[in-house]
Amino acid sequence: MNHGGARVVLLGVRHHGPGSARAVSAALSAFEPDRILIEGPADADPLIPLAGAEGMEPPVALLAYREQDPKVSAFWPFAGFSPEWIALRYAIERGIGVGFCDLPAAASLSQDTKAQARDRDRDRTGDGPDPIARLAEAAGYADAETWWEDVVEHRGGRSGPREGARQADGGDSLAAFDAIAEAMAAVREHEPTPERDALREAHMRSVLRAALAEGARRVAVVCGAYHVPALSGICDGREAQPPAQAADKALLAALPKQTKATATKLTWVPWTHSRLSYHSGYGAGIGSPGWYRHLFETDDHVTERWLASVARLLRDERHPVSSAHLIEATRLARALAALRGRPLPGLAELTEATVAVLCEGREEPLALIGRELVVGEDLGTVPGGVPTVPLAADLAREAKRLRVPRTATRKQYDLDLRNATDLERSKLFHRLGLLGVDWAVAVGSRSAGTFRESWDVTWEPLFEVRLVEAAVWGTTVQSAATAKALETAEQTETLGSLTVLVQRCLTADLPGAVDPLIAQVQNRAALDTDIADLATALPPLAGILRYGDVRGTRADGLRTVVHGIAVRIAIGLPPACVNVDDDAAHALAPSLAKVHAAIQTLDEPAIRDPWMRALRQVADLGGAGAHGLLAGRAARLLSDAGVLGAEAVAALMARALSRGGEPAGAAGWLEGLLAGSGLVLAHDKALLRLIDDWLAGLDADRFEHVVPLLRRTFATFTAPERRTIGERVAHLGAPDGASALAERSAPPTGVAADWFAAALPTVRLLLTGSPSHPGSPSHPGSPSHPGGAVSAEVAPTRKLEPAP
Repeated sequence: MNHGGARVVLLGVRHHGPGSARAVSAALSAFEPDRILIEGPADADPLIPLAGAEGMEPPVALLAYREQDPKVSAFWPFAGFSPEWIALRYAIERGIGVGFCDLPAAASLSQDTKAQARDRDRDRTGDGPDPIARLAEAAGYADAETWWEDVVEHRGGRSGPREGARQADGGDSLAAFDAIAEAMAAVREHEPTPERDALREAHMRSVLRAALAEGARRVAVVCGAYHVPALSGICDGREAQPPAQAADKALLAALPKQTKATATKLTWVPWTHSRLSYHSGYGAGIGSPGWYRHLFETDDHVTERWLASVARLLRDERHPVSSAHLIEATRLARALAALRGRPLPGLAELTEATVAVLCEGREEPLALIGRELVVGEDLGTVPGGVPTVPLAADLAREAKRLRVPRTATRKQYDLDLRNATDLERSKLFHRLGLLGVDWAVAVGSRSAGTFRESWDVTWEPLFEVRLVEAAVWGTTVQSAATAKALETAEQTETLGSLTVLVQRCLTADLPGAVDPLIAQVQNRAALDTDIADLATALPPLAGILRYGDVRGTRADGLRTVVHGIAVRIAIGLPPACVNVDDDAAHALAPSLAKVHAAIQTLDEPAIRDPWMRALRQVADLGGAGAHGLLAGRAARLLSDAGVLGAEAVAALMARALSRGGEPAGAAGWLEGLLAGSGLVLAHDKALLRLIDDWLAGLDADRFEHVVPLLRRTFATFTAPERRTIGERVAHLGAPDGASALAERSAPPTGVAADWFAAALPTVRLLLTGSPSHPGSPSHPGSPSHPGGAVSAEVAPTRKLEPAP
């Protein structure tokens, strides 16, 4: 396009397309522009020189956010194979004037939120105008992505050693962009332009006019192919002037004016390939960043090199892959491409060949291949001079000091808290968790009473935004976490949540937050009358008292708080268990077990004795006002603690299961006693007989009502526990001692009986060390032996003979 003697070329691209990137590189070399304009936020121009700084490695992104509300933010990502990045580096390396031409980030963030959401949904789902889909449909393709790959990304034919994104040089490259512009114009001719795109294109035209007015003679514009017709003025198949400058000014004048509340900052941040993919939610994402990088970086034998990478990955995971596999997979991929009329094998053909040949029909390895190769986990880097908030700079210093690099690949840290460096790492991870930056996620058991922690550490670009958001709390990770914890405490409604926050602050070593939080806990506990709330609050505080010295943390004044809460729970527990419904009982029962475990852990008579008395009162109230579930749970806790013996538990059960009581209440009592473990029934025949007799005495209606409740309880038992209980029930009618003996010593019958009898003396010799003689009390044939009636008298030296 000529403009008053100046020449403008419009390079319409597919964002993050490797073929487009190669074409842009060739076109710029052929055109030799003196000014380059790139689709991107115009107010990011001061950050462009950093794109060529040492230490800047894509993928990276421009981050824009509001100073007073960092949650309002946006990203503009760039990969190494993005056409826009290629143009940026081309201009920087040659000292050519370059700038962004899209709407400023401040204007984009100030646009109507609903309009932005509508446009984003259109970009992601394709519900709005999709020119690529129209062109693909006209060409007979089922999906737009495949058509674009065949026509643009794989352009260059099948000849020569290179497969993939080979582009012609010189005028051929410019001609290709002219063809793209013409095709887009034809598609947009009958499509309305969305409001947001109209504003963006008006701004692009304004920036282009300004560049020409400043004296640029050869201008190259790198933008999405969709926008080319609006910049070139091609409409209705003929050359036309773009909209008048006055019209564009009027359109842009409607944009909201920037105020202090909407002031925007921009910076560069690291990005990842996974965040370029569609599943990350990025509107202009691509499905296979790793594959596109392969297309861009590989100069020859694209198919062979890709399959070789797949084979290397599979071999590392101990999947056998041979050279013959690679040869056959290559042939299959090419054959599939030929059958489908594609110029070269694409990712679909390579994937099918991988499954059929390298994976021998198994699709399970595809998840690994997709994560490691098709998408990839590359994380870019930015140089130290990039503008950032003080909090992010402090985190970078701490991460470097503690040797915790920011990588997109998951790494597990097994920390030994007795080691000074590991202890500092643990504090950093806990502080970041309080700030909502989940760079490190705890895995496995992380009991406060051990010296070890395990963390999965993976950096996500989204954490850059969260650091900006958290910067309002302080300039360092420690000060920000302290301020955030105190603010969270003010908004915490329950005592239990507040005590959990105290525990987190102690593990994060935030002394500035711990003392004020303990004071709040004490004040709230003094006024709280809800036993369930107090019961939720006690276990974390008890854990702090018991294990706080592992980290060397101090919790002065906490012991007084714990004692006060424990005593109040003991006093209020019996009334709290009376006249409550099923929902309230099921909500309170787990708390009883947790409080009991916490008090047992502390092992202090001053709080243990009142608690045991309270449990005994609840257990004694079973059938006399207390909910059966809670009374049964209290009996079980007392039994586990050794306070109640088997006879006392049997007496309580007999009273709870009496025929005069309500069957539902009795079933609840059993659930409280037995839930989680059936060992008490597996080893106590008296209790088992009580339950059996109770069930046998129920009438039909009551039995049908109770059985589902019992099934719910027995479902919590392990399979061996259920099997053992079933065996015990089968012999409940036998005389005492006979059932167990029958289970242990009854010989088999039938063809194996003689074999059993012949082997028995030898087995007894091995187990006891001495043979038993006929007539001795221990001999199975002795009249005094309980099993004498069912045992055969055999000599120790009897010869084994085959059974008849």
